[in-house]
Amino acid sequence: MKAAIREILTTVLLALLIFVAIRAVVHNFEVNGFSMEPNLHHGQFIIVSKAAYWFSNPLRGDIVVFQTGRPNHGIIHRIVGLPGELIEIRNGELYVNGEKLEEPYVRVRSVSVSPRKVPHDSYFIVGDNRAATSWDIVPRRNIIGRAWLIYWPISDWGMAPNHSWESGVGGVKGSST
Repeated sequence: MKAAIREILTTVLLALLIFVAIRAVVHNFEVNGFSMEPNLHHGQFIIVSKAAYWFSNPLRGDIVVFQTGRPNHGIIHRIVGLPGELIEIRNGELYVNGEKLEEPYVRVRSVSVSPRKVPHDSYFIVGDNRAATSWDIVPRRNIIGRAWLIYWPISDWGMAPNHSWESGVGGVKGSST
């Protein structure tokens, strides 16, 4: 009887350890709303890599989930401005340090945001559907992780539509993953 109890406890502890280890690296997230259309859709479930930024910084074009002031409430948007940059959106067109940046992933371009300097260790984040989104300057510590994999519904299964590049003001340069 002792051997059976010990085996059950070992199995439960091992399962708990595996669960905690996985949750330290990835997190699942449900897309709510239409701010990331046409790239992510309301009701989709994605896996976010918490480990993506352990050894590197977020890049322009990364889709990230970030923590808001509400507990257990994350928002998913795309990074368009890096620390130290001057960001402006004129009639839906993104300008970085005064240069227009092409954004092939943007759906509706109807919003304007006056020039904002992105503070050190922060990022300018906005949704792809500019008509149905808000923008925010988010401290790095509030970024939960990078969108990695769409897993639900099954028909949408695939990699998240990140368009990451470190530089490329004036055009998209870098990888699309």
